[in-house]
Amino acid sequence: MARARASRGTSNAAPRKPAPKRAPVNDIPPLEWVAAGVGLVLASTAIGLTAWDAMFGVKGPPAIEVRLKRVTPTAHGYVAEIEAINHGGAPAAQVQIEGQTSKEAASVTIDYIPEQSTASGGLIFEDDPRLAALKLRATGFADAS
Repeated sequence: MARARASRGTSNAAPRKPAPKRAPVNDIPPLEWVAAGVGLVLASTAIGLTAWDAMFGVKGPPAIEVRLKRVTPTAHGYVAEIEAINHGGAPAAQVQIEGQTSKEAASVTIDYIPEQSTASGGLIFEDDPRLAALKLRATGFADAS
């Protein structure tokens, strides 16, 4: 037994050579690289578009245009469906729209129209507004910025 202990601690055999070093293995899967690339493209695009709009976008107050989309007869009159378009560079809140014929008038308030976008609503008339000269216009708005 004593001899076995001595042979463990000291050895006459040649020292082992260290294993050859391998090149580092890329532990990141290819799908993860693809996902990172897609994320980079999307983030860069969002930042670029925001910067472009800040530098070269439309400036100025809301510019509201009102268009008639269609008139629909109902049991209680006629609904003139309208579309309000904000061509301006700022959003508009509480947009008041008026429709007037030679016989009657109707109005509607649209809560919010972002810059460069549209919103829809309806005006209700007793008589068919297509038979009279229907005039549509925005009469006011509140500052939404």
